Amino acid sequence: MRFDLHLRRDVSDQIRSVAEQMGAWEHQPRLSEDDQDRLRAAIHGFSHTTSLSGVRFAGVDGSGDFPSLTYADSFVYLSVAAGAVYETDPLAGLREVDAGTSATAQFTWLPGDNDEAVRQWDLAFEALARRPLAEVIHGSDYRTLKAGAVGRPQREAALALALLRPKASDAGNVAIQLRSCAELGAALALVRAESRPDIVLVDGTLSLPMVTRDEVSLFHEHLKRLVAVEARSFGSAFVTISKSHGLPGIEEVERLAAEVLGSNRPDAEHWYLRLPRPGEGWECPLTAGRQVPPCGAVSYLVRFHYKTPVLRVDVDEQYWRGHLAGGGEERLFERLDYAGHDQRCYGYPYPIKAGHDRASLTEKERVALRKQLIDAAVASGMSRRLFRSPSFATGHG
Repeated sequence: MRFDLHLRRDVSDQIRSVAEQMGAWEHQPRLSEDDQDRLRAAIHGFSHTTSLSGVRFAGVDGSGDFPSLTYADSFVYLSVAAGAVYETDPLAGLREVDAGTSATAQFTWLPGDNDEAVRQWDLAFEALARRPLAEVIHGSDYRTLKAGAVGRPQREAALALALLRPKASDAGNVAIQLRSCAELGAALALVRAESRPDIVLVDGTLSLPMVTRDEVSLFHEHLKRLVAVEARSFGSAFVTISKSHGLPGIEEVERLAAEVLGSNRPDAEHWYLRLPRPGEGWECPLTAGRQVPPCGAVSYLVRFHYKTPVLRVDVDEQYWRGHLAGGGEERLFERLDYAGHDQRCYGYPYPIKAGHDRASLTEKERVALRKQLIDAAVASGMSRRLFRSPSFATGHG
C-alpha cells in the first residue's frame, strides 16, 4: 500500500488543528513585568573557556535492547552502559584516561510469573547497581527526601518491598528502569574509581518521579540519590544534562538573556539561569505546575553555544550549597563550556557523547547477541522454535 496519509483531507485538518493549539499555547503571555525583572536579575554570563588545567570529567550514557528476545511468556532484556573519563591537558585539550571500570552489559530475564519476576527484578537491580539492594536504599538519601515530601518517616524494608517492578511485557517501563539503573550504576562505579572525576556527567535530570508518593518508589531513584551522596562525599560534582528542558516560553528567556548580555543575537550564548527553588519567595511561571527543580536538586537553564539549544542542568542541592552558592556557579559552567568544544558535539560536554558512542549498539551487534543467546538456550535443552519472532512470522518484521 502506498503511503498517502499526507494527502488525506482529514489528516491535513488534524495537523492544522494541532499546530494551531500548540501555537496558541506557546504564545500566550506568561511573564509579567515583575517576572521579567526577576529573570533578568537571575541570568548571568560566563566566559568562553579555552584554557583549563587539572580538571577530570566523567561522562556516562546507556542503551540496550528492550526486549532482546521473547519466548512463551518470558522476555529477555539487554542493558548497556559505558563511561569515559577525560582530563584537561594544556596541549591536547581533553585527554582520555583509564576509567578503571568496565562497561555494563547485563541480560535480564523476566518471566510472566509474578513471584519469580520480582526475584529476577531484584537480581537485576543488584547487578546493575553493583551492590546489594538493601545497601543502596540504606546509603541513599532518597528516603530522607521522600519523608520530607510526604510528611512522615520512610522505612527501608517497606521501601524495598514496594519498589515498582513492571510486568515482563511492559517493555517501555522496563526499558526506562533498566537503562536508568545501568547508567547510574556505571556513574557510581566511576565516582569510586581510582581515576576519580571532579565532575560526573549523566544524560538526563535529577527528577524523582515517585518522591511524593508514600513508600512507593523506583529503584533508580534510590540509586540516583546514592550517586549524589557518594559524589559529594568525595568532593565531586554530580551533574545531569538534558537536551530537552521541557519548559514553555523559552524564547522569552532567550530574549531576556540577549538583553542582559548586550548581544545583538537572539540566541546569545554563554549564559545560565538558575530556576527558583521552593521557599525563595517567587515561583517562575515557566516551571509552574512542574516539579522543577526536583526535590534535593537545583536546576538551571544554560546555553553554551548559539547552535546548541538551551539545556537543562541539574546539580545536587547539598553540593550546590557547599560549592556553588555564592560564586561557584560561573566556574562550573566555564568548566562545562571547556568540555563542550569537541567539533563532534560542539556546545555539549563531549564526555557524555563519548559514553553514548561506547554504549550504543548497532543492529548487527543486537542480532549477534540475540543469536548467541538463542544458541546458548538451545544448548541447554530449549527448542529453537520458541524464539521465533511473531512479527517476522506474520510478515511485519
